[in-house]
Amino acid sequence: MTWLVWRQHRAQVAWAAGALAVFAAAIAITGVHMADLYGAAVRDDGSAGPRLLDHLFDGYGAIIDTVHLTLLLPVVLGAFVAAPLIAREADLATDALVWTQSVTRRRWLAAKLAAVVGGCVALAAGVSALVTWWSGTPNALGGDRFHGAQFDTQNLTPVAFTLFAVALGLAAGAALRRTLPAVVATVVGYVAVRMAVGIFVRPHWLAPLHRTGGAGPDARLRSGSWLVKSDLLDPSGHAVGVRLAVPRSCARVSAQAIDGCMTRAGFRTVITYHPPGHYWPMQLAESGLFVALAAGLLAFAVVRTLRAEP
Repeated sequence: MTWLVWRQHRAQVAWAAGALAVFAAAIAITGVHMADLYGAAVRDDGSAGPRLLDHLFDGYGAIIDTVHLTLLLPVVLGAFVAAPLIAREADLATDALVWTQSVTRRRWLAAKLAAVVGGCVALAAGVSALVTWWSGTPNALGGDRFHGAQFDTQNLTPVAFTLFAVALGLAAGAALRRTLPAVVATVVGYVAVRMAVGIFVRPHWLAPLHRTGGAGPDARLRSGSWLVKSDLLDPSGHAVGVRLAVPRSCARVSAQAIDGCMTRAGFRTVITYHPPGHYWPMQLAESGLFVALAAGLLAFAVVRTLRAEP
């Protein structure tokens, strides 16, 4: 059975190993160069961050885009590697042959799942390790691991997302037993769940902190914090809408003094944010959620496959 699994998936393994090797080489070359540039600039000028912000990544657009595209790795593996695994047997009408030989369906499924799930998770872990290491310089420069692709491509979450996508693909293939519908269901389901969790759940893994300041912009948050929202409140404590009625006492004040005048009039800004210390608990919480979802989907795929009629 091991020989059969290797023969069926050796091309995928070769392509994945080659792509990972090329990606690792590009990451190593550009990562070392960026780190050297940043380190030299900081040694020359301790306040180099603002000065380098617009120039450190000049010429690195292609590798930055490639790093961001690793966001798609989980859904690609789930849709094009995992989803056809079970569905293809029914789609090509080979299940009656495959599952009635000397190798039992249980053993066939165990070998397939071990190879595909283990291989996809190992690939995702390797890519995540490379991206996390490479992102050390951008993280130090921007001081933010919450926004954009940073949270979703670094550390634990990419591996958990991959496990979920692969499990979703296997479950879709076991339930639909047709390759194309299983691929479509995997893509749609993965995108829907990821967006729902990212938008509606992630900000609430931990209770955000609040800080009250004057009516003007408040830049007192620590570097690396996640600003969830900023609300301007009127003297009665109600959130101000898009149309702000400026008090008469501040109507003729200059633009430079308007914030101070509004603050004296009772207006204030309430900032809702997550401090840098919330990063790892939120990584663990979100990864745990997707691992739990993956476990349920894998269990469904196994039971559905073992009980299916060939």
